[in-house]
Amino acid sequence: MITTDFLGKQWDIDCMGCAIAAGGMPVPGGFIQRARYFVVHQDPLIPLPGFLVIASRRHIHSIGEMEAAEYEEFSRLLKETQHAIKSTVPVEALTIVQEEHSVHFHLWFFPWTSALIEQYGPPSLSSIRAIMADFRKQPVGPGEWERLERTIVALRARLAESETLQGE
Repeated sequence: MITTDFLGKQWDIDCMGCAIAAGGMPVPGGFIQRARYFVVHQDPLIPLPGFLVIASRRHIHSIGEMEAAEYEEFSRLLKETQHAIKSTVPVEALTIVQEEHSVHFHLWFFPWTSALIEQYGPPSLSSIRAIMADFRKQPVGPGEWERLERTIVALRARLAESETLQGE
C-alpha cells in the first residue's frame, strides 16, 4: 500500500504499524517514546498537534492479544501519554480510540482544543473521522511543521520526565 505522511513523503508498505515500529517508515519528528513493546509518536498522517498514537511493536490486533508484560507496559504508557498531552497541549478534552479491526494494534489520543471545538462542535466520536480528513488535506508548510515539531519535542521531554520518575 502506498501512503503519504503529512510532510509529503510517500511510503510503499504492507503494514504501517510494522513499518513504523521497525523504522522503515520514520514518523515526522521521530518517536516520542520507544519502549520495549510499544512506540508513542505523532500520527504521521494527521498534522494535528497532540494527536498521538501508541502502537505495538509486535504485529497484533487487540488488547486481548497482549502478553502480561506488554499489557503492563501499555497501561503505563496509556496513563503517562494522557498526562503528557494534557500537561503540554491546551486541550479541553481528550478522546482515546482503539479499534480492533485495524490491521495493526494502535490507540489514538485525539486532542480537542478550543479551536477544534469552535470549528467542529463539542467533542464527539462521530466527528473525529471528518476532522481527520480535513486535517489530512491541509498542507503542512514550514510554520505548521515548526509548531508540530515544538509540540513533539515538548511531549518527548514530558514522557522522558515520567520515565525518569518511574525509575526512581
